[in-house]
Amino acid sequence: MAETFPWGTKMSGTFFPYLMVVLWLMLAMAVAYVYWRVLRLETKRDSLTTMYLDQQQQQISAMQRDMSRLLSRMEQQAHGDVGLSPYNQAIEMIRQGLTASEVASRCGISRSEAELIVSLYRNSPTS
Repeated sequence: MAETFPWGTKMSGTFFPYLMVVLWLMLAMAVAYVYWRVLRLETKRDSLTTMYLDQQQQQISAMQRDMSRLLSRMEQQAHGDVGLSPYNQAIEMIRQGLTASEVASRCGISRSEAELIVSLYRNSPTS
């Protein structure tokens, strides 16, 4: 007995079961491929999410360090512990007997500035 398809093609009864098996196998392969792709995409998504979260954590840590440094500076300035400026360092070095050129190179100031500090502070009592 021949099967007739809606588009008018006739098929013998022995060929139809083989066709159905092939179609079911193709469908199973398509489902397996889609499943495999979904797993790969999930893995990629997980790795990208992890990478993004790591970057965010690094940025947060850097911001916390910066905030901590700024808070420390603000507290020092509030208490008057500003630290020695190059000029204050130069005055101390001049009082210790260093030459103007040594002071200029160590403090990052010009030689003329160092010489001015020498003339003002070399033999003066503590100011």
